Amino acid sequence: MVFDAEHFNYIVKLLYQLQASQQEITAVLEMKSRLRMRQFKKNWKCDLDSALNEIEHCKEKGDWTKLGNLYINIKMGCENFADFQRFCACIAETLTKDCKEERPGVPFCEFAETVSKDPQNSEVDKTLLGRIGISAMYYYHKLLQWSKGRKVLDKLYELKIHFTSLKGLMGPEKLAPRCQIVNIAAEIFLKSGSLDGAIWVLRESEWIINTPLWPCDRLDVLNRHNLLCTIAHEILAKSLYRQTFEVLQNLPGFQNSQETVEVSQYSLLFNKLLDACIESNSLGMSSSVAEFMISKNIPIDFSFLRRLITSLGRSCLWLKARAHYKSALSLGCYPPLEGNLYRKLLLIPSYLSEIEMLLAIEIFLVSNASSIQSPGTSTQILQIVLKRCEENKSRSKDDYQAAVERLIMAARISDPKLFIKHMTVNVNKEQVYSLEHCSALKWLKE
Repeated sequence: MVFDAEHFNYIVKLLYQLQASQQEITAVLEMKSRLRMRQFKKNWKCDLDSALNEIEHCKEKGDWTKLGNLYINIKMGCENFADFQRFCACIAETLTKDCKEERPGVPFCEFAETVSKDPQNSEVDKTLLGRIGISAMYYYHKLLQWSKGRKVLDKLYELKIHFTSLKGLMGPEKLAPRCQIVNIAAEIFLKSGSLDGAIWVLRESEWIINTPLWPCDRLDVLNRHNLLCTIAHEILAKSLYRQTFEVLQNLPGFQNSQETVEVSQYSLLFNKLLDACIESNSLGMSSSVAEFMISKNIPIDFSFLRRLITSLGRSCLWLKARAHYKSALSLGCYPPLEGNLYRKLLLIPSYLSEIEMLLAIEIFLVSNASSIQSPGTSTQILQIVLKRCEENKSRSKDDYQAAVERLIMAARISDPKLFIKHMTVNVNKEQVYSLEHCSALKWLKE
């Protein structure tokens, strides 16, 4: 006698009416399961062919839930994984073929939802759903159907499927590099108005562009460059400085990749971020951006760097201010100190802020430390000349007088305080001061 599923269901119903034990009911259910598996194995080839035909019926009726159940049933009787992959490729093709814009819903989402509810859903199923989802994503991207592509990505996120490390099941996406898959997903998020989604998918892929393990071509690198620049502009417009910095740090050329990209081209973007950070008084972020730019040899706008140094000093962040001042000196932001040091004479340009003046005096003191601290040198005079600068000659007397006041303030805010005394006016009508030896000695000591 050959039982079918309905016979078993009827037997179980009667057992419940007879109040049979759970053990007896379970035994019958296990018999049902074994019979079902045996029937699937016996007729696998026949089932696969009929399943491929059934896919067409599901497509004609638009019944994607039924397609999901068909997937589950075929999976149970699968003897050859290669055959099952071929079956899945047919599903991927069906879910994307003739999906007109005017049709409501997204076939992949209904299909994936049904498969995910299977109690025996496994990591293999997640992988296959991810690969089918990539094919659907490519399809909607090609047709510029951003909202439908977004629904595919949202479903993958909901099901916790890490698709960025997978490949599609058919067509060009089967051979697509990881960079390209991530680019397309991020673009779909952007075009559908989800900036957070675009950043999420980039983070999910660990910002990978071109590596020996995940090689890609120059067009993919260019597309990633354009994508990140667009995202950076949009995030910066929202004053999200940390996120903007994260995006910029992952532009092509900064990772250990095979691509050689001239990073100096990013100068405008980084300087724009630096300017915005300083303007909003985000000093920690400003400092990090400046450090990164200097370490990567990205040309930095000296006016922004000077504003940062001044802001750090005024906020009493002296260690950071000094570090950036030394970097600025080495970059040529200020006139070279050679000729000033070791000869007891410091030339300070009048256009400097009080913070920059103080930092220049500090370097002057440290450079002459051995001389200042030697016994019997208290009679030696340390001179400071407030230079009138060529570019500032057209400025009024008030500007130079303001510089004098900044110099006095620089000595006053020093800790410990430094004392300067007016000595004379030189032939260039520049103010000359002397730095009191005792205060210099005390400063060096502390």
